[in-house]
Amino acid sequence: MIALCLLVSVSAVLAGSFFYFYVYANLFFDMCEVETFGANPSPDGRLSVVVYSIDCGATAGFDTRAGLIPAGEGTDPQNSKQFLHVRGRHGLQVRWIDAATVEIAAFDGTKAFDGQNIVQRENFMQGVAISYR
Repeated sequence: MIALCLLVSVSAVLAGSFFYFYVYANLFFDMCEVETFGANPSPDGRLSVVVYSIDCGATAGFDTRAGLIPAGEGTDPQNSKQFLHVRGRHGLQVRWIDAATVEIAAFDGTKAFDGQNIVQRENFMQGVAISYR
């Protein structure tokens, strides 16, 4: 009987914790504004590069991000595999060299890609070589 009561109590605590985590996560992420700047399909149409920004309010600065998204997944950044995250707002130009190589250029290149602003910068993802200039 004690074991059954303990099992029910632990189950209730875990279920309650999951519920509060779920509510917190949805409220937090719903408060962030995602702005998509466009998607650029690869020459073979298999993938696209989506460029976007996430603004989570006054306590978090602006940033610019890019990710690879499979064809048919639209332009929602949540469906993409992020390969670039740069602090600040930067205009990015995407140019596919071929189906396996993409070049990302920033209009303010030295500022966007200096070591202080880069949070994440991958050079290869999902069979695509990524270069920056």
